[in-house]
Amino acid sequence: MAMTHIAVGQDIHFSQADLNPMLTNPAFTGFFEGRARFSAIYRNQWATVSHPYQTLAATAEYGFYRNRYNSSGLNIGAMVSADKAGTLGYGIAQADITLSFFKALSQFNENYLAIGVSTGYGQRRFDPSDAEMTDPDEVFQRTSQNYIDCGVGLLWSDQFSNALGMQLGIAAYHLNRPNISYLELDSTFLEPKFNAYLNFSILTNDRVTLVPTALLQFQQQYSEFLYGIKAKFDISRRAYDKSNIFAGVFFRQMDAIVVTAGLEYANFVFGAGYDVNISDLRPASHTVGAVELGIVYYVKEKKRVKKVKAIPCPVF
Repeated sequence: MAMTHIAVGQDIHFSQADLNPMLTNPAFTGFFEGRARFSAIYRNQWATVSHPYQTLAATAEYGFYRNRYNSSGLNIGAMVSADKAGTLGYGIAQADITLSFFKALSQFNENYLAIGVSTGYGQRRFDPSDAEMTDPDEVFQRTSQNYIDCGVGLLWSDQFSNALGMQLGIAAYHLNRPNISYLELDSTFLEPKFNAYLNFSILTNDRVTLVPTALLQFQQQYSEFLYGIKAKFDISRRAYDKSNIFAGVFFRQMDAIVVTAGLEYANFVFGAGYDVNISDLRPASHTVGAVELGIVYYVKEKKRVKKVKAIPCPVF
């Protein structure tokens, strides 16, 4: 039973799905206005419970090819992530490489189609030194398991007008069903996980943009549905130097209410989120869910003499 419990540890996940969509779908790799993007995000979950989940992820993306009109491009990305929790220090560590290609579907770049693939090397491990064994002579065959992981994603983006944009993405992970069993003669497979991501960018006036977002993920009989809305307020003093503050409220069905806030300034985005736990774990967590802190940095394109239509990016 102990080994079965260890094998079903949750995948690494974050509540601020729109802070860096590359963490949700490889097709988002390099799909932004600029040449490169770097991000880091940290999550501390269930701090009132003994040995809470602590999760960290960092990403880097680079658009190594853009045609002169931004109607197509090739991008590469890298991501490292780690997660650790529990009295046995059960943890997941993984490094991924992603590749993506986008292509405009219209003459004036109002809509795009993008596809991305990812491949990574992962490890799941635990420390049995604090385990209480029924048989004190029992020895674990192994305390870590390494595996290769593969995923794919598809994205459609459409800028219907200056006031309305949309992004719709679907992705699948663990397509090769890696074996994560700690027993040499046993097989416990990491089953495929699928997700669908949708958001709209609605400019209500010159200063306020609303961004309703939904993320659905499911893996066999397990599912997660996160949805809500974020409001962005333009605080720029100059038209060419955009700055925004934002705040949002999201609901993870049957689990948590998520409150987010942040700042977009110059080439940086700073985001913070807090999960209020409303699940059956409330007696132990005292409604304390998770704290998330994230930062994103963009390397912008050098200004050109001839104006070129940029990639529409409703989220950012």
